[in-house]
Amino acid sequence: MANVSTLKNTRHKGFTFSSIFQKVKSLFILTFLLSYTVSAMPGAALPKVVNPLKAEAQPTLEMLKNFKGQNQIKLLNNRFRIDYEVDELLLLLFRKHGSSPVVLVRPDGSKIYVTAAETGEVDWHADVSYDLIRLKNPMPGPWQALGRIEDTSKILVLSDVQLIVQSLPKQVFQTERIKAKANITNASALIKDPALRDVVRLRAYLYSTNDSTLENFGAGIYTLGEFFDDGRVLDERPRDGEFTVQYDFNCEVGQWTPKFRANAELFTRELVQEEITVLPSPISFSVVKAEGDEKYHYVTIAADETYLDNDSLVFQGTITYPNGDVETFHLNEKQSRELSLFQADYGQFEVKTDVFGVDKSGREFVLSPPSFTFATEIPDPIVAESSGAGSEQDNAVTAENILTETNQSNDSLSQEPVEEPVPVALIVILNLVILIVGFLFIWIFVLKNSIPNPLKLIKFKKKAKDAEKGDKENKEKVSEKAPKQEGSDDILDLSLPDD
Repeated sequence: MANVSTLKNTRHKGFTFSSIFQKVKSLFILTFLLSYTVSAMPGAALPKVVNPLKAEAQPTLEMLKNFKGQNQIKLLNNRFRIDYEVDELLLLLFRKHGSSPVVLVRPDGSKIYVTAAETGEVDWHADVSYDLIRLKNPMPGPWQALGRIEDTSKILVLSDVQLIVQSLPKQVFQTERIKAKANITNASALIKDPALRDVVRLRAYLYSTNDSTLENFGAGIYTLGEFFDDGRVLDERPRDGEFTVQYDFNCEVGQWTPKFRANAELFTRELVQEEITVLPSPISFSVVKAEGDEKYHYVTIAADETYLDNDSLVFQGTITYPNGDVETFHLNEKQSRELSLFQADYGQFEVKTDVFGVDKSGREFVLSPPSFTFATEIPDPIVAESSGAGSEQDNAVTAENILTETNQSNDSLSQEPVEEPVPVALIVILNLVILIVGFLFIWIFVLKNSIPNPLKLIKFKKKAKDAEKGDKENKEKVSEKAPKQEGSDDILDLSLPDD
């Protein structure tokens, strides 16, 4: 029984190792023959899919390294536009891992597949996660790439029209101001057409590298500045073909990727530079406010020497006082960085300054830190403290006296006499007297009339009343007589005698 079990185990072991090896070997040979047969068939071609980490992929990637064009064309929703000045185009299209190679659609609707690489129409390297395509003399117009393309894809152009921008420093400070120039060339010659600045819009942007360990993680696109060729601000001469910009680095601290984009009706160019690091502002302020009878506040300016030469710093700025007065100041390398602000009034003080210096690499810089402000308030009245053994007792007595005086003042305020109401009748009488005097003045001196005798007016009125009374009586007598006469007429006897 032992021999039988030993034989079974031996057979099982032989099946485990030798048989699996033979099957893998057969499968490898079959795959090789199949790929060779298919590639040898006329009209058949397969994309060369390789691992970019292996050495055999390096000769193909040299196409990207040796490409001389640095300008790009913006890829938006898998669409891009090629202008007539483009001589050569290099597309680096990243796609979802394991997805099929992209399909390019020309402006006329015709398509370019990966199989076109075998005919020599294009240079095409298809990998498991990206396509590297090189087109010569592409058809001008709107193109489209079909596939599961990632946003990190790039379209590099080799053209007579190039965007050239002055490179940014590797490290810059927050609140730093930098002057830079850019120009657009055609066949390596500067375009000096005055109408260029009216049709081209050139801007600079910063894109966060999204490093989770830095402050700018998840930050949006920061507009660094716009280039102008109008002879204003920092631009030296208008319409000379050189565009000038002033960068204001007021963005978050961290690593950023600079991108420059020129947009025109006939062409677009995009340039990407190497990553830069924005460092925290090295300038800080502190204040010691005046107390008691002190007349000056002291503001100290400090500098972090980690990335800059502290001995090279020069400060130029202004101090704004609460009453609106403005004072300028200047601090050179040898002067103390403490400002004395006179306490002329209470309120808000503001200190603004520009900093000029050199960093550790010898690069000159200009900083414009945010203005430093602080406020002062009117102090409360101070009660003088007495000294000596009985100081506590004196303080208690003083506090008691103050409390008593306060209570007395409150009682006096509460016992203030109530104001009597104004006599309205007296005011009415005074107004009537003033009106009468004014009327008499106008009657006598203005109209020159005499004042009538009131007694005569009384007699005249009495006579008038008597006359009126007499007339009334006469009328009554007449009225009494009239009915009698009428009555006599009524009883007149007109009858005839009987005989």
